[in-house]
Amino acid sequence: MNRSKRGSDIRVGSLLKGYLEQHPAFAANPIGDWKDLVGEQVARYSSPGSLKNKVLVILVCDSVWKHHIEQYKELLAEKINAGRSEPIVEKIVVRVGEVQPSEPVLNPAHKDLGKIRAKRLVVRRKPKVPAGKLTTEEQLLIKKLPDPELRKMGEKLLRRIPASMDESESRTP
Repeated sequence: MNRSKRGSDIRVGSLLKGYLEQHPAFAANPIGDWKDLVGEQVARYSSPGSLKNKVLVILVCDSVWKHHIEQYKELLAEKINAGRSEPIVEKIVVRVGEVQPSEPVLNPAHKDLGKIRAKRLVVRRKPKVPAGKLTTEEQLLIKKLPDPELRKMGEKLLRRIPASMDESESRTP
């Protein structure tokens, strides 16, 4: 296997990793940006707490915000699931608790993406055939070639061809 093949394996691994990082199932926050979903004002007083088994737990700072989000949780679930082949949120639970200023990591498996590495293939090279001497017929054939580059390549190739049993005496030094 040559270097280009080995390089393409590494590129395929990094391409796959990049795709997985963009896929919502492997995203750190699969529901998306919380501020974009609910708006900046609501995001100041609420945050997603966890997402397990298609149940999204939302934490709010007080009972007033809990009531407000309870009124819109079906709409919020539709907004989160829009454009997806399979819904990632089927139920929303709203709880009063401490609202985190930054978005939490809802998908703990997201950390596993950092562990994905491209595997290096072990390349075993075939031993080179020792170069032999050219026969007079082969030398004449090489001299007939018009291009000097072609003559060099032809000579190298003919030297690497193992001698057959009949020609072995004429090719050995």
